[in-house]
Formats: sequence, C-alpha cells, structure tokens
Amino acid sequence: MLENGFYKISQDFVNLIRNLGGTYQDAKERPIFCCIKDKDIDELYWAIPTSDLSHRNKDVMDKIENYINLPERDIRSCWYHIGHTNRPALYRISNCFPIIAKYIDSIYTSNGKHLMLKNKKEIEIIKSKLSRVLFDESRHKDKYEQHISSIKQYLIKELSDKKQ
Repeated sequence: MLENGFYKISQDFVNLIRNLGGTYQDAKERPIFCCIKDKDIDELYWAIPTSDLSHRNKDVMDKIENYINLPERDIRSCWYHIGHTNRPALYRISNCFPIIAKYIDSIYTSNGKHLMLKNKKEIEIIKSKLSRVLFDESRHKDKYEQHISSIKQYLIKELSDKKQ
C-alpha cells in the first residue's frame, strides 16, 4: 500500500469487523483512503472510508457541515472532512480503521490510474483530524462503532503470527 492512495477493502475485512463486534455498514465498493502508515507497527496503515457527495441531500450536508464547523476542541469537529480528489469527496474520519495489505481487495482507479491524494494541505488536515480521533479512541477503547482498538489488536497479532 502507498500512503495517500485509495483502495477497496475485501469482504473478509468487513466480516472481520463484524466478527470483532464492530459495525461496518458500507455494502458498496467505495474507496478507502490509506493516509498514514503506522509509526510503530510495520505493515499497518490507517484508512478512512470516503463517499461521493453528489447524492447527499441538503439535510445530510447541513448535519455534516455542522459537525465540521464545531469548535476545534470538540472531537466531533474531526469526524468528517470535505475535500476533493477526482471529485468532491466526504472523508468519514470517525469511521477510520487500521488495515494491512492482506485485506486490500484492489487499488481504486480513476481514468485508469491509481487514485492518489496529492494536495498537501488536504493531507495535513485529514491527518490532524485522524490523529485526534485516534487519541480519543486510545482513551476510550472501542468507542467508535467499528471497534478500532479491537481491529488493531487483531491485526497486530496476525502480523506477529505471520512473522513466526
């Protein structure tokens, strides 16, 4: 995997989340944004599901923008980010999860090329919000519906078993 690249996750990973007690309700093959390689665990990345904005109604967009515009000290201000890749996109940061290459189904392409986020300012904003969500998760294990801490522990064990 490449930092700042977009990928599709495998159904096995969706099943893993559910088997660990988490929720992942996205049945479509949406891209995930793999934005950060973990600083401590080789082969572990942090991914953020993305969504197209074009089908969102005004009420949903108002709700998302309300969260984004909350005071910075409010963790909910980090739950979403509206950015642009090949089109306007919603980064659902509070739905982030750790992932390893085994659970990547394929790269996500646009016009026949691997879609990569190149805007440095966008990357920094997303990374900053992700860091805050992960810090919140470190203080409140499995607070978020996907059960971030449980997934991470499972993947760490899987990577450790692979090396043995």
